[in-house]
Amino acid sequence: MKKDTLSGLDIDLYSEKFSNGFEVYLVPLKNMKRYYATYATKYGSLITEFCPNGSRKNVKVPNGIAHFLEHKMFEQESGIDPFSFYSQSGCYVNASTGFESTRYICSGNTKFRENLDYLLNFVNSPYFTDENVEKEKGIIIEEVNMYKDMVDSAIDDTTRKCIFQKDHHKYDIGGEVDEVKSITKEDLYSCYDNFYQPNNMFILIVGNFSVETALDVIRERVENRENKYKVLPKIKKEKEPYAVAKRCEVVKFNIDVSKLTYSFKMKKKDFNIQDDYILDLYLAILLKILFGSTSIFSEKAKMQDLYSEFYYNFDSTDDYLVLNFYGESKKQNELLSFIKETLLDRENIINEDDFIRSKKVMIANKIKASCYIDAVGDSLYEDLINYNKIITNKVDLIRQLKYEDLLKVSNSLDLSNNSIVCYVPKDDNFEIKN
Repeated sequence: MKKDTLSGLDIDLYSEKFSNGFEVYLVPLKNMKRYYATYATKYGSLITEFCPNGSRKNVKVPNGIAHFLEHKMFEQESGIDPFSFYSQSGCYVNASTGFESTRYICSGNTKFRENLDYLLNFVNSPYFTDENVEKEKGIIIEEVNMYKDMVDSAIDDTTRKCIFQKDHHKYDIGGEVDEVKSITKEDLYSCYDNFYQPNNMFILIVGNFSVETALDVIRERVENRENKYKVLPKIKKEKEPYAVAKRCEVVKFNIDVSKLTYSFKMKKKDFNIQDDYILDLYLAILLKILFGSTSIFSEKAKMQDLYSEFYYNFDSTDDYLVLNFYGESKKQNELLSFIKETLLDRENIINEDDFIRSKKVMIANKIKASCYIDAVGDSLYEDLINYNKIITNKVDLIRQLKYEDLLKVSNSLDLSNNSIVCYVPKDDNFEIKN
C-alpha cells in the first residue's frame, strides 16, 4: 500500500490498486468522530451508447438509465433494503448520479466493519426483475416531474440544452418521462455488467477508522470479485460543435421574480494549459476577482439593486469550457449588461494585489475544509472524477500560480459564443435586449 501526504494539510493518504483494477483510497483522521465511505463507479448519465468488449454491435440505452440503476441498487433480493439495515446503527446512507459517475455513501460512528461490508455487498449485488423495474418507474417519473416544476432545476436544464448541440451534457441526468418508461431489466443488467466492474470503480474512506480493518473487508469483498482485469466497453461520444445551440430563450414560469442564466462556451485548447486542475484554479481566482462577494461588480450591483440572488460557476467537457452566471432579478437586462460589461473590462479590473489575496484565501479555505470530514471526502472524490487522480499537493500548486499566467488565461476568454436564458413570471412580457 502506497502512503502519500496531502501537503499543507497534514493528512495521510493510503492507496492501492488491486490486480483486477479496483482502486482503494484510505484517509484516516483520528481526530474525527465519524467515518465517511464512498463506493463509486465512473459511470454516469453521459454514457448511453457503447460497444461491449468482444462485440461488434453497439448497445444503446435510454437517457436516465444511470440514475435509474442507482435507484434499483437499493432493492435487494433478501427484501431488506440498505436504508433499513443502516438505520439499525444510526448510519447515514445515500447515493447520487452525476454526468460522469455514480456513488454510494455510508457515514457513521459505530460498526465500521459491518457497515463497510454491507456497502460493498449491496452495490455488488444487483437484483432486477420485470416487476420491481416497473414499480420503480412510477417513483422516478414522479421525481422527474417534480424537478421540472422547480425553477432552479428547470432553468439549469434549459441552459444546458441551449449551450450544447450534441454533447450529452444537454440531457437531464434523470431522463425524460418517455425515456424512463422505456427502461427494461435487460437494459439495467447490461449497464451494470459493463460499467460496475472493479477496474471502473473505487472506494474512498475518510475519517475515524482502522486502515487494516478497511483493507481486510475490501479485499474480501472486492479483490476476489473478479480476479481478471475486464476490458471496458468502447463508449460512443458525439462530436460537439463550437457554436451554442441557441442564443436566447425566454420561458414563462410560475414564479414571482425572474431568473436568468448567462453562459459563455469556449474552446478549452485556446487556454493552452494542459493541466485541467491548474486551469480550474486560474479560472476560480479570475471569477472571484471579477464577481466575488468583495468585487466591484458585487458592490455596484447591490447599490443598483440588480439582483436578489447571484452566483457563478464553470463546467468542463472534453473540448469545451463553459462559464455560467445565475441571477434572480427584476432588472434582467441591466444585470445581463453589467455582467457583460464587467467581463469586457476585465483587463482594467484585475490586479496583482487581488490575485495574491485570492491565493491566500484559497489556501485558507483548503486548510479550513480539511477539518470537515464530508468536505475532505467530497474534495478527494471530485479529484478522482474530474482529474482521474487525487491531487496531493494542492496548497503547493496554489502558491506556485503566477500573475502573468492569470493574465494569459483572462486574455484567452472567448465571450462571442454565448447563450442567455430567462425564466419570467407568466404575466411578464419580457424581451432580452442584451
